[in-house]
Amino acid sequence: MENTPPLGDFVVIMADLESENLVANVAAIDQASALIAGGKLPEPVLLRRLIIGLASNMAKPQHENVIKLRVQSTLKAIMVAVMSNQMNMDPSACGEALHAIRCSLMDISICRIQRHTSMVRQWTVQDQLIAVKVISVFFHSSPENINDNRCVTAFASLMLSPHITVVYACAGILSLLSLVPGFTFAIVRAYCNLLEAFPPQSTPEICRVVLILETLKQISMRMVDHPRFDDMAMDVLGALKIPNLDVRKVVLNTAVSFLTPVNVGDVLRLLMSELDLATADIPIEYRQMLQEAIGECHPVYSESIMQFILDPKYLVFSDCIRYIKDIIDCNPLLRAQLQKSLLRALRHVKSSPVCAAALWGISMCSESLFETRGAMFVISRLFDDLLDRYYVEKLIRGGGEVEFETRDCYGVKEGEHLQQCLMEMEELLFVHIGLRRQPDGSYAIASSSKNSASSEDVPSLNYTDNLTFLVQSGDVLLADFVENMLSKIL
Repeated sequence: MENTPPLGDFVVIMADLESENLVANVAAIDQASALIAGGKLPEPVLLRRLIIGLASNMAKPQHENVIKLRVQSTLKAIMVAVMSNQMNMDPSACGEALHAIRCSLMDISICRIQRHTSMVRQWTVQDQLIAVKVISVFFHSSPENINDNRCVTAFASLMLSPHITVVYACAGILSLLSLVPGFTFAIVRAYCNLLEAFPPQSTPEICRVVLILETLKQISMRMVDHPRFDDMAMDVLGALKIPNLDVRKVVLNTAVSFLTPVNVGDVLRLLMSELDLATADIPIEYRQMLQEAIGECHPVYSESIMQFILDPKYLVFSDCIRYIKDIIDCNPLLRAQLQKSLLRALRHVKSSPVCAAALWGISMCSESLFETRGAMFVISRLFDDLLDRYYVEKLIRGGGEVEFETRDCYGVKEGEHLQQCLMEMEELLFVHIGLRRQPDGSYAIASSSKNSASSEDVPSLNYTDNLTFLVQSGDVLLADFVENMLSKIL
């Protein structure tokens, strides 16, 4: 069989393929297709140029689909010829030609996927399975490809395919794709966004969504140390808009597994809002799911409160906070009573460090986030004036951070100031609250202290309201601390 036509034939074809003239392009494609179908191939030295020329015409949007399909079939015919070694090519040249064809076919497939991102899940099963493989190779070929949002969205769309074989193919390859930097975070967000747009309707669709969410949860747990892990809980919670209880259950379970001290505040606000919006026609099972998820947030919330007080700007508050923390840690059964007592005695505080420590203690003593939320509402009302002045100062500064000035009450002499604050801390706990140290080293609150007005040792709140003076002082650092505390839950 003749396999090499006159050199001039393919030289002219390649010149026309590389031309900007679309008519010449089509004529060259037809001529190349006819020659190759007839078993005629260019010399190996010209083969790579022919492959590139054909592939470049696939990328031209002016060409009709029938022309592009002809190019694709021609490239496949060249591949078959090279693999059968009809041209007696040496192994190196053969490998280069096959690589060039595969890259060209890959580019063709990727371009098609990019053009039909939202329609890919409506392709035939075979085409969808090919798309799964193509996208997988595309992401593995270069870490930068993960920034191609169209391919990320296309893969997420395939994960919502109506065909179970395609969904299983996606689920099976997710573990390998999770090794691509950034893939897991991108696909979780894209998939959950598509779930909102295309919610599952039938039982099989719901089962497939549950499967994918469970798989995403498994691969995501390997990324807990990555900075972007903090964003994943909120991405997943977007799928709560799907009314199906099975989907909502796995969404909540997945979001809770993604909790971190950084994102717990946002997650809590969303869950609380969802619970507040729950009307009578909302199934009781969903309310219970939300309440359980909120309960799961409590340990992480406590950790987030612990972390934010480590901010260097709050260093002046740390000694008083540690003082009350030691008591809480060693007497967990005292939490509920101590929270109520601190709320009742809060008006006696005189300095910002003791006030900050009392607020921290109130937030940490709650046995549930619902109790914490109630306590925070009370605190927000008590500190309205201080926060209003703080927000006004922020507006004056154009929304920027307010500078923290060293105030006289913080003391110039650090040791003397610390001693004064700790003495006030002891007065608050042991005099106003009635905390007593037991022989075994534990603490208890004297029964006579449950009502401050009935205790002779504790001045009545009718005559003592140091908190009012503290709030009116306009302490910027205390205001920042209070705002930070409230933002975690309200």
